[in-house]
Amino acid sequence: MELFLRAHRCARPLVAALALATSAAVAARPPFPAEKAPPAVRDAVRDVWNRNPAVRAADARLDAAQAHTQAAGRPIYNPDLELTAENADVDTRSVGLSQTIDWSGKRRARETAATAEQRAANAERDEVRQRVALDWLRGFAAYRSASERAAAGAQRADLLAQFASLADRRFRAGDIAVLERDLANLALQEARAQLAELAAEQAKARQLLTAVGGDAAALPPLPNALPATADSTAAAAQLTDLPTVRRAQAEAEAAQARVTVAERDRRADPTISLAGGRVTDGPFHDRLVGVTVKLPLFVRNSYSAEVSAARSSADAADANQRDVLLRAGADAEQASATFNALRDAWLAWQQSRAPSAVERAALLQKLWEAGEISAAEYLVQLKQSVDTELTVMGLRGRVWEAWADWLAASGGLAAWLGLDDTSTTFGESAR
Repeated sequence: MELFLRAHRCARPLVAALALATSAAVAARPPFPAEKAPPAVRDAVRDVWNRNPAVRAADARLDAAQAHTQAAGRPIYNPDLELTAENADVDTRSVGLSQTIDWSGKRRARETAATAEQRAANAERDEVRQRVALDWLRGFAAYRSASERAAAGAQRADLLAQFASLADRRFRAGDIAVLERDLANLALQEARAQLAELAAEQAKARQLLTAVGGDAAALPPLPNALPATADSTAAAAQLTDLPTVRRAQAEAEAAQARVTVAERDRRADPTISLAGGRVTDGPFHDRLVGVTVKLPLFVRNSYSAEVSAARSSADAADANQRDVLLRAGADAEQASATFNALRDAWLAWQQSRAPSAVERAALLQKLWEAGEISAAEYLVQLKQSVDTELTVMGLRGRVWEAWADWLAASGGLAAWLGLDDTSTTFGESAR
């Protein structure tokens, strides 16, 4: 077991080198993706970041991590000033100065660990910003889609209300049977119930926006042009730049640095004291000069348990890093497949040039009034037309939600929003 752990820790520099080479290769790649979000979408995301409390909390944690890094870079030990006065047979007066020396490099080890923790806090801030932006984009697409579906549902209710009114007049005139009139009224009640469900769906989408600080009343329209097909191959090269992966890597480096801190804490640091004064014995006066060296003895507690705990934590952080990377690859692959499938379905619908539900309803009503179809056939075909239109409207919203998921999974969200400054990270470009 010990041999395995040693080999595992020896492999970490190779893993880090491979990750660095991958990052360099990614930096040489052209910006991904090529499309850019509309300026209104980009500005809305900025406004949400400024209002969102989770983003502010992440910014505060990053500021705290920066302060901890500054504190870790300062000397560990301060000097001690000692004044001694003793009145006895021999009077003694002395002034001493003692200083503990960081002989084992504790300061450097703590600064290295704090720097890695700062990188983890920076990646966490980017992760929070991406999550908030992703939640807003999902809510944005869902709310726009739900609003369109609610409008279509209201239009369907209006059509069926007109049909029910016409059916009632024709029943009174003796043109149709009572079953057809009742069928029209039942269809109207069903449409009103479905309209209530669509209104609830719209309210739920509004709640998603409100939860991250978005304003449903000031949303821009959904872009008309769909993005290009997602390339899962390109996403594989971007995984090391994902905030979640960078955070896990920084946490693994910080955990490994804390092992060094624990090992350095086991080494004793000497304390050197210098003292000078005067000794008075009656009429005789002598000068006093003293040098003292103290060295703590770690006999009762060797602090080996702290080192073992730090090593176990480092192994756990390293395993978590590999787990996050595996999950990131699986998420990117799934997001790519989902977006491409929904995008193809939406494009197929656009190319089909199917008539709208309103046009279909007008044609069906003419056929019903002419007696060529029954009320049941009219309602069945109208319901099919409206349900298909509602499904397609929902599909358009799901396409944009899948696009947002794909951007987040592939590391292209900042580039699409136009917030990827080459000199800053995802989050720093918006500060």
